[in-house]
Amino acid sequence: MISLNKKLVLLVGVIFHVAFMWSIFDIYFVSPLIHGMKHHQSTATPPAKRLFLIVGDGLRADKAFEKVRHPTTGESEYLAPFLRSKVMSDATFGISHTRMPTESRPGHVALIAGFYEDVSAVTKGWKENPVDFDSVFNQSRHTYSLGSPDILPMFKHGAEDQSRIDAIMYGHDFEDFTKGSIELDAFVFDHLDEIFEKSKTNKTLDAQLRSDKTVFFLHLLGIDTAGHSYRPYSAEYYDNIKYIDENIEKLVDKVNKFYNDDEQTAWVFTADHGMSDWGSHGDGHPDNTRTPLIAWGAGVNKPIPAIEDKGNHDDYSEVWDLPVKRNDVNQADIASLMSYLVGLNYPSNSVGELPLAFVNATSENKALAIRNNALALVEQYLVKEEQQKGSQIIFKPYPALSDAGKTIDERLAHIDELIAQGLDQESIVASEDLMSHAIIGLKYLQTYNWLFLRTLVTIGFFGWIAVAFCSYLLAFVVQSDKPFTTSLPLKGIAYVALAILSGFFIFQKAPLHYHLYAVFPVVFWEAVLQRRTAVAEGISILARRSTSKVPALAAVLDIGLSLVLLEAIVYGYFHREIFSVCFGLATLWPFLHNFSVAKREWPTTLAWVVMCAIMSSFTLLEVVKVESIEQILLSGAVMLIIGLVFTIYLQRKLALAASTVSILFIQIVLVVATMYFTRESVESLTARNGLPLFSQVGGWISLILSLAVPFLHFLGADAKDYRLRLLIIFLAFGPTFVILTISWEGFFYVCFFAILVIWIELETQMRDARVTPKTRADLTPGDFRMALFTFFMSQIGFFGIGNIASISSFSLDSVYRLIPVFDPFSMGALLMFKILVPFAVLSACLGILNLKLGVPPSALFSMVLCVSDILTLNFFYLVVDEGSWLDIGTGISHYCIASGLSLFMMVLEYLSGVLVAGVTIAPQVSKTKKDM
Repeated sequence: MISLNKKLVLLVGVIFHVAFMWSIFDIYFVSPLIHGMKHHQSTATPPAKRLFLIVGDGLRADKAFEKVRHPTTGESEYLAPFLRSKVMSDATFGISHTRMPTESRPGHVALIAGFYEDVSAVTKGWKENPVDFDSVFNQSRHTYSLGSPDILPMFKHGAEDQSRIDAIMYGHDFEDFTKGSIELDAFVFDHLDEIFEKSKTNKTLDAQLRSDKTVFFLHLLGIDTAGHSYRPYSAEYYDNIKYIDENIEKLVDKVNKFYNDDEQTAWVFTADHGMSDWGSHGDGHPDNTRTPLIAWGAGVNKPIPAIEDKGNHDDYSEVWDLPVKRNDVNQADIASLMSYLVGLNYPSNSVGELPLAFVNATSENKALAIRNNALALVEQYLVKEEQQKGSQIIFKPYPALSDAGKTIDERLAHIDELIAQGLDQESIVASEDLMSHAIIGLKYLQTYNWLFLRTLVTIGFFGWIAVAFCSYLLAFVVQSDKPFTTSLPLKGIAYVALAILSGFFIFQKAPLHYHLYAVFPVVFWEAVLQRRTAVAEGISILARRSTSKVPALAAVLDIGLSLVLLEAIVYGYFHREIFSVCFGLATLWPFLHNFSVAKREWPTTLAWVVMCAIMSSFTLLEVVKVESIEQILLSGAVMLIIGLVFTIYLQRKLALAASTVSILFIQIVLVVATMYFTRESVESLTARNGLPLFSQVGGWISLILSLAVPFLHFLGADAKDYRLRLLIIFLAFGPTFVILTISWEGFFYVCFFAILVIWIELETQMRDARVTPKTRADLTPGDFRMALFTFFMSQIGFFGIGNIASISSFSLDSVYRLIPVFDPFSMGALLMFKILVPFAVLSACLGILNLKLGVPPSALFSMVLCVSDILTLNFFYLVVDEGSWLDIGTGISHYCIASGLSLFMMVLEYLSGVLVAGVTIAPQVSKTKKDM
């Protein structure tokens, strides 16, 4: 039986949340990767001998096709006139819809392998984690790949025969976000020219280039780099698209001459993902999931004029003014298209369907190609069905492909009969129907254990909420050392349940961590039920402490209002304006809670109302921010003034030691230094002059010292005063919200800190008015309001400066002032540090509030743990794995954010202890009822 010791509960809580945060990936996004399938050739009569796959990394579909106004010249123009001319006269085009996560690795895997990696693939490295499944490159006779070291090695190292794939790439130092991005793409075009030039004197190379089933892969990273650095509406982004278009035109001419216009070259131009307006990607926003697809050359259809067809255009593409049919595909379909064009085997893990709208062939060849595509998918279904059978005690096959419907053999025989009779169109329909059922069947097998796992996870979360509440009651309400009797029958039932669940996982050969989904629910509920008597006693004590005449009714109302607030927060994830409404309602709290105190302490009450009004404005602002050095410096100046004013105030109030004042002035000087280095960096980067080494080093030194210098205060005795401690913490994180911000985030930091300080004072005044020294430490049902407010402020700490739907909305621009060269882990660490600063501030303020109220240590944190996972459970059931990519991406983001915030609340208790260590609070004098 688990002990409900506070530290042990927190440790278990951290492990539980880490394990269960991953549950959505074990349930909704399990990798469908399987091995052991037979290969099926796409066609015996390929229309092309060679294929050029050109990927404009980070290119949005609208930017490729629409007329834009160039920010430098002011002229309206099409950025890719050559590609546009192909669409109008020689190519088939459409939109390729990508899946979450819209990152380079999963995007390229879908393009080249026809397979959607599970969402966790975004956390994998590239060189260290080659693709462990089949791909177009692996099936080619030879592939020449040129481009980024982040993409090329994973396909080369994952190939059965690595000599089959050449990887020509630049060094990581090329990926400097502060310099021109075009040189990245120039490297690719220049080195491809060198290959053709070398073939003039190298007969082996020349023969290799002229052989069939040859693939050229051009990974053009420049657009993505320009988008990250300057946004997808910048001159740099536009110019990079123009550069690529010009060089593709030159390349087509060179290739045609090299191969003597043999008309056996196929071309595919697309992108791995798009780019959001704020210069990032990764989530399911349509700007990230809609990418261009243009194919032309051998085996590709000519465009169909809109006169013959409405063109399949919608509001999104009508403005492109393309009077030809738009043919949309799923990103994985492109792998099947490329396989067909050069006659390769379909990649064995591909779930793509050959897009016949792009194929120029006889109806018979189309029928045979789509039949082979169906065979490849059916092969995956059969292998996966055998695997699932072996892991189930009782197995029910997918009805449509079993004896309950038409079996696979019957369907294939029917397709072959139609082809033999020359009924090609009917056979295509039958093959597409079989593919559809195979994909649905694969989905059926993927989700076979969903109900069981989701039930366990739900019971686990409710169990954790019960454990957190039980721990709170025992530690802070009952406070009894009296031992309780362990129920042996209950313990026995728990052991049996755990044995059955673990036995089932062992039989399924499930991953080892699946056992945690059985352990936590059983252990949690056994621990709570063993202490049911103590829990009942704790609830009874809380009821007696209630100020309501009808405690039961008050409890129901409190629970109802709490759930309303929590559901409002859930709604706020979709419509952030709801947080502004909540702040508006919060202005009424002092008057509703204790009108006489609110009236008597009117300066604090007025400050509260004003700050709530100001805070409500932040969640009404656009999350897509444009860099503004003026706002950055102005917010820094506000921090500077606050630091100076309160240093002088505390010097007079507390008679601070000279050493303390000196350290405070050092902290203030670091704010000034950070403002200076930030300005220098921004001006240089804006002028496209790169990042000055002086500014980069100065920025790093200022940031590091701002976090290190505050520890010098602990050498003196002054730091024990809570007001001084709050000022120290404010100045410690101030430089972070100067150098790592791009707009008004610094103002948010100031206001967020201010409203927390005001809240501390207001809560203290309210409590002083209603308690006596004897009852000061007693917790009441009303104190859960503080826990809810703390949880609400933790949401504001995250969403006040970022997008509700995605962590990717936090701009990388500011990071370039410290790390100009692409380094995703270091950049991510800096960004995450900035995101976590409001949580550190909240934890410090909550720790000080705990001390000022005189309640037991960690009591408020423990109350927060009891409510936080209501939010997580909401989002667990709102996760979807189908529908629009935006829905899928948003569901994942919401669940991870909610679960992560619950996890942070536990971690922050320890951080609070560090930040408020040594702080002492003078004894409070309670107000008399007459004063009230």
